[in-house]
Order: sequence, then C-alpha cells, then structure tokens
Amino acid sequence: MQPAFRCLPALLLLLPCAELFAQNEEDVLRYSSFLPGGTARSWALGGAVGAVGADPGSASLNPAGLGLYNTSEISFSPQFEVNSSRSTFYGTSASDNDNRFSFSNFSLVLSSPYEHGQDWQSGTFGISFDRQASYHWNEQAQGLQVPSTILDKFVNEANGTAPDQLATQFPFSSNLAYLTYGIDPLDTNANTYTGALPFGTTVDQDHRISSSGRLNTTSIFYAANYKDRLYLGASMGLASVRYERQTVHEEVVGDTAIDLKELSYTEQLLTTGNGIDLKVGVLGRVGQHLRLGAAFHSPKWLMLTDAYNYGMSTSFRTPDANGNVHYGQNSPDGSYDYRIRTPWSVLASVAYIAGQYGLVSIDYGYTNFRQGRLNASTSLMDDYDFNMENQAVQTGTRSTHSLRVGTEWRAGSWYFRGGWGIWPDAYAEIDPRAGTDYMRFTSGIGYRTKHMSIDLTGVYGTRDTNYFPYDASLVGSVNERLTDTRGMITVAFRP
Repeated sequence: MQPAFRCLPALLLLLPCAELFAQNEEDVLRYSSFLPGGTARSWALGGAVGAVGADPGSASLNPAGLGLYNTSEISFSPQFEVNSSRSTFYGTSASDNDNRFSFSNFSLVLSSPYEHGQDWQSGTFGISFDRQASYHWNEQAQGLQVPSTILDKFVNEANGTAPDQLATQFPFSSNLAYLTYGIDPLDTNANTYTGALPFGTTVDQDHRISSSGRLNTTSIFYAANYKDRLYLGASMGLASVRYERQTVHEEVVGDTAIDLKELSYTEQLLTTGNGIDLKVGVLGRVGQHLRLGAAFHSPKWLMLTDAYNYGMSTSFRTPDANGNVHYGQNSPDGSYDYRIRTPWSVLASVAYIAGQYGLVSIDYGYTNFRQGRLNASTSLMDDYDFNMENQAVQTGTRSTHSLRVGTEWRAGSWYFRGGWGIWPDAYAEIDPRAGTDYMRFTSGIGYRTKHMSIDLTGVYGTRDTNYFPYDASLVGSVNERLTDTRGMITVAFRP
C-alpha cells in the first residue's frame, strides 16, 4: 500500500445482511501509518525536525518548534512522486508503477512579538496543510501453475448455506460465483458445494491492485516563546481521507479437459471521511548548542464511509443449451459508515546546533499499533461491536520504535542537507503478512535570503511486504518490494 505502509483487502462478511462490507485490521493500519510531512527542508532532514523548529513541518511533529520563528512566512511545496512495485508469486516476477504530481504542503506562519521586556517574548500562530500519506500505487502479481483457486474460498464460504440464501448471506462473494457457475450445489440437503475447478487444479493467476488517494491534515497551531529558552506549542489537525481501490483477480485454466476456461473477480472500493487530532509539544535550549524536545500526538478520530461493489465473470469451453459460454454478475452497491481511532504516539528529539554553520538532529518515535480501534458509526442503529476485528488488531500488530537522523550545513546563502529514517513494519513478527522495515534516504539543497528561500529535495524509500490474494490457508503469499521516489521544491516568502 502506502506511502508510508500499503494495506491490502481481506474480505470478511460479518453479518447476514444484504449490503455489508467488512472492515478489518488492515483498514486500521492504512490510516494509522503516515510519515512526517512538511517542506522540502524538513524532508531533506529525514523528517528529524522535532528539535530543529522554525519550519512548517513542526506542525505535524512538535508544534513547539514553531515558537522559534521570529518573522512571518508563507510557503508552498509541490512534489512529484513515483511509486514502484515488484512482486514474486510462486516464482514469477511482475512489476508496475504509478506517478503523480501533488502539493505536499502549504503553510502560513504569523509571528507576533510581545511587548519589550516581557518574559514571554513572542507568539506564533498559523495554518499548515500537509499531505501525510499517499495511496497511489499500481501493483501486479502473476503466478504460473498455482495449485489453488479462489473458487475454493467461495466453496468453503458457501458450505452450510442454502442456494436461495447466498444472495442474503454473501452477496459480494460466493453468491457471484454461484450465479456464474463457478460453484455448484453438491448436496442440497447438507447445503454443500463443489467448484467448477477440481481441488488441486493448477491455474495461472493475475492479481492486480490499482489504488489512489491521500490522507491530508490541515493543522491550526499556536506556539509561545519564553525568554528564548523554552517553547510551548499545540496544534489541532483536521484530517481528510480519500482512498480508492480497484482489485482484479483473474485465473486461466490450461487443462483443456476442464470445462471452465477462465474467471475474473473484481472489487471497487471508495473510502472517504474526515477526522481530528491534537498535538502538544515542548522544546528547550540547553546551553548554546543543544536543544531537547518532546511531543505527544493524540489518536486520529476518523469517521469514514465505504462505498463498494463486486463483479464476477466466467468463461467455459462448452456452450450451454442457449449457446452461452460467458457468464457475468455484479453485486448490489453497498455502503457502510464506521469509525477508526488510530494509536497515539510520542516523539523525543535532540538537535546539536553548530552556531551559524549547521546542525545535526535526531528524532525518536514510539507508536503502539495495538491501540488502534474500529467502532460503529454513531449515526447508524448498528449494535455490531467489532470485537473480532479489534482482537485481530491486538494480536496481529505490535509497538514500533522509529528513528530519524538529519543534518544541515551552511556555506554562505547555500544550505546542504541529508537525512535517513527507519520505520519498523507494524505487523507482529508472527503474522505472515509481516514485512521489512521501511527505510528512507533523503538529500537536498537550499538557497536562503532575508525575504525568500528555495529548497529542493530528493527522497528514496523502500520496504518489503507480504500479502495474500485471497484466503491465506489456500494460497501462498505475494512477496513485494515497494519503492517510492520523490522530488520536492519549497518556495517561501518573508516580509
């Protein structure tokens, strides 16, 4: 999934109603996994600006750092991103990519000095728009001679349910397979089924995921400067979510003795919503060269809506009595409102300031992803408690410790920067979906005058992930390497 970590669909139909889509731990992780945003400068420092301050990136890390501003500023940061994926599935490799132009950050910072002689010397307030996660990915997995079929999943799901009840119980999955002759009744008394492909049949599979969207946060912040030694700050973030995904799973049967020739199962999902979060921070100078900072990030409280539909088509070698060999069926459109509470996190920062020459900064972050929660919408008369899904969050995720390091050195009006960061995978090590840590490498250059600055940054990030095209007990995992490359420029103006 995502920048930051990409999360893939797991379809668990929970209640016997005609229009129900299952939310799960992967939804919680998708909206809990985001990276420090900000300007080209803060990105070039690897996101380690918690104790550096005087940058719009402080609004999403440690708002106390905004208290170091001694002048007002307006800035905007366009970026171009290229997200690439390369997968291995049953020994076969496949790759794909997506690219996108967007605005990463737009900030207005207003610095207001207090009356001369006061201990509280100035206040800084303003607004910052920040893109904290991008969901633009094209992914493809191809497997040859896979000893499994998605029809086995539909058989297992349908067993025990009468054919005339499938549309009520499983309108988005096994009912579509039943209506397109992918599965057929085996014993109408026991309500068991058999697939159009015998168990153990090898098929060629093509599994494609095309996703888009973003998680944006608009932060309204205030920070205060006490004697140029202590800085306090707070921000309220208004989050906006849009996530769109199309998943296409195709199978081709090479054995001509089997009547079913090929099948396709598709998903269309659109998630939209809004939310709120809070951040508070403190930053202090220790001597002339050292700054220490700490911040607390509340959970994001998100109210989301899923809109979705599914379709299935099959092709057979032998025509039926009407001469048909192709069958297709679409599900009804479904929608569901729900809430997600992401985990809270804490940030500790230190920066060594070498006068006017440069700096070295380190940020450490802690997040316990087991604290994420799904809840029913307050606007629905729905008594479902999401206990099963929240238990999956508890057992399938873990606490993580992230680390970021950045440095900046000055030569006249020119600034040279570099950074590195690591974010461990949020899945528990025992979970088969667990991947490698996400690592990001950054570098940048900037030019600054009294009234204007221009910063340019390049970013490269990489991680390995694992996912299952369908039921993990039936099929092997797709091993995937995801890389994101970005170029960003920030232009800032000061009076």
